[in-house]
Amino acid sequence: MSGVPPHSGPARGPHDGTIRRRDRMVGLFLLAAALFNPPLLGLFGTEGRILGVPSLYVWVLGGWAAVIALAALASARR
Repeated sequence: MSGVPPHSGPARGPHDGTIRRRDRMVGLFLLAAALFNPPLLGLFGTEGRILGVPSLYVWVLGGWAAVIALAALASARR
């Protein structure tokens, strides 16, 4: 034993939370870019309807609401 205390993990600085928040927002941007990519939107551009609403509208508005909710969760302070 050398008398050195065991390593308890990475040191956390004052900006660690902001870096994590930024990384989450970048990931959320990439997710949103994938969700609203024209080839994926083309899958829902059919004549199908969900409760009388065209499936493309449900996909776009549902995805938009999900991105907003995830952004609120990612930016919330803990």
